[in-house]
Order: sequence, then C-alpha cells, then structure tokens
Amino acid sequence: MRSGFDLFLSEQDWPKNSEIIFTGLTIPDMPRIARKHQFQPVGVDLDLSKLEPTVNQIQRLLTPHTKAIVVAHLLGGRLPTNEISQITKKHGLLLIEDFAQSYKGQLISSGDVAMFSFGTIKTNTALGGAVMVIADSKLRKKMVSRQNQWPQQSRSQYARRILKYSLVKFISTRPVAGAVRRLCQFLPGQHDAFASGMAKSFSGGDFFKKIRQRPSSPLNYTLINRISNFQPESIDCRIRRGKLLVDTIRNGNPKIRILGDEIEQASYWIFGILVDNPRNLTGILWHHGFDATTQSSLRSLASPDDKNSPPIVGQTACLPPAGKQGKLPNIDFMLSHLVFLPLDRPMPNSEITRMGDVVTRYAIPTTGIDEQQTEYQC
Repeated sequence: MRSGFDLFLSEQDWPKNSEIIFTGLTIPDMPRIARKHQFQPVGVDLDLSKLEPTVNQIQRLLTPHTKAIVVAHLLGGRLPTNEISQITKKHGLLLIEDFAQSYKGQLISSGDVAMFSFGTIKTNTALGGAVMVIADSKLRKKMVSRQNQWPQQSRSQYARRILKYSLVKFISTRPVAGAVRRLCQFLPGQHDAFASGMAKSFSGGDFFKKIRQRPSSPLNYTLINRISNFQPESIDCRIRRGKLLVDTIRNGNPKIRILGDEIEQASYWIFGILVDNPRNLTGILWHHGFDATTQSSLRSLASPDDKNSPPIVGQTACLPPAGKQGKLPNIDFMLSHLVFLPLDRPMPNSEITRMGDVVTRYAIPTTGIDEQQTEYQC
C-alpha cells in the first residue's frame, strides 16, 4: 500500500508544501512518503469511542494549501464518510480511504482513491501486496505506466518472506509460544520488543528503493488467489469472538475502556483496551499465557505548530486554545494507555473468557482525558 500511495503522489502536480490531512493515528511511513514528495502531512485528532475525526476538526485544519484528506478505517470498522465527502467536494479536495485494517472481502470505494493492504498481519494476508481503486481512469493509467518502469521484486525476495513468516507462525503455536514466554521472563519487558521486531516489514536499507518495486509473479498470483477465494465466514467468526471478549470485560468491570467501542460495523481486526497500567497488565497477561502487547506500528501525527495559514474563504478561523496547537490529545492519551489483546482464530472461547477475566481482575481503569477538550469553539 505504501507503493501505491507513492505512485499516487508521484502523479500529483500540487505546489510544493501542499497539505494532506491524515487521520492522526497512522503508520509513520505514510506521512514520510508525503514529505518525500514535498507535501506537508497534517494530523487530525480522533474520538476514542468511534475512532473517527469530527467534521469540525477537519474544517479547522483546512487552508488554501489543502489538497486531500486521508481517512483510515481503523480496527476493522468502517467510518461513515458522507460528511467528509461533502467537505472534499465543496473545496475541490481528493478523498483517499485507507482500508488496510478493514478489508471484509470487498474492494469498494466511496471516494477518489481506496487502498487495501494484504500485508503480513492483515485480514486475508498474501504476505505483501495491495490493491488501489482509483476513480479517475486517466490517473490510474498514469500510475500503472509509472509502476511498469519500476524493477520487479525477485521470486527469492518473496520466498524469503514466506520462510520468515512461516517461522513466525511456528513460534506462535501454543507449545513454542509458551517456551518463548518463559524465556522472556528472564528478560523483563523484552517480550513486547520481540513480538514487534518479528512483525516488521521494511526495517533497514533504502526504504524508497524497497517500496518502488513491482510485485513478483508469485506474489501477484497469491494476491489474486486470496481475493478470489476469500471466506467471509472468517469475519463472522472474528466478530463473534470479539463480542464475547467485549461482554466478558464489560460484565467483569464496566469501567475498563474498550478502544473504539462505538465503531460502526466493527469486525475486531485487532482488539485494544485503555488502562492506567499497560506495561504491568501486559506482563501479567503474558504470565497467564496471553501474548498481549503495548507495541504498535501506529503513531500520532501531530499538526504543525506553525499552522497559521489563513482559512479558506468563507470560513471562520477556529484555532485550538493557546499552547495546544500541534497536539492530538486523544491519540496521545490512547497510545500511552493502550494494550492490544490477542484474538487469534485458534483460541477457544474458554480461553477468550479466561483472558477477559484476567483483564477485569488486574486492569486499572483510566480516569483520564475528556475527549471534549479537542472540540474547539469559534
């Protein structure tokens, strides 16, 4: 998906320092790619219950330099984008939707661009590759033409990737994972770093050289096969398991906050809770046999501190309180209190219930942020 986003930006003739508004919780590579093309990424804060930006927050960030809005559909949910789409149409902006976490078997788009990832830990993984749906046929042809000039990924590169993640899968099996957990007990705090390191895809080397490659023939074949033979019942199963964990936690301690608990069409691609003792709770869960983690590839993308550009004609300037510019308080709060709980398919319902019981017994509920503080009054 990084490759596709790079292709897309390569075909834009926007002025230098044009702005792209991103959902403020994102992988760092996406704003990195924007900066490579000399565009300015701007983050917008999120509601922690719905994991969506409000229209007011987006409008506050609009300037004459804004060219596009990138909306990420997070944690397996689907955000309503009608109001955001109205904003983009009103101001002549492009709407780019990131479905990396929310693929459910359909390649759909309601905006100008839709991006679907089939990377290592994604739903229906092909261990790489992505699909982009481009509304503008001329733009699509230009992107394909540019991509055809890239070198092709070798078969051996993809083969090494398969071997690496076959090993990861083997390590994740219960007997082996148990041994790894016991080993990590002698290395306090290292289990999170170990799990995170094993999942990295683009560490080391020239990042842009790595993403500017055409997929190998085996990867293309695997991707087509995975899309053609998608099994929707896997999503239904994941939703049932997610709801079981939600119910167990709420019945045990309703004060524990479940991240994105009001997301529409939630499919529980990953499952997060917000607690005041994330590191301690993670260690306890590992001790009980559950590979929870505080690690994530997602980061906070703050707005520039010097974002004092004049508002779009017809808008009233609406700025955050003094000293608050450049901050995304909800996202920053989330990342400092977040624990991801494993919800892999092989886990029986009895283990999901047991994990929920451990959480309700040892988690310390947050008493923190009032999300309304990010709603600025004009």
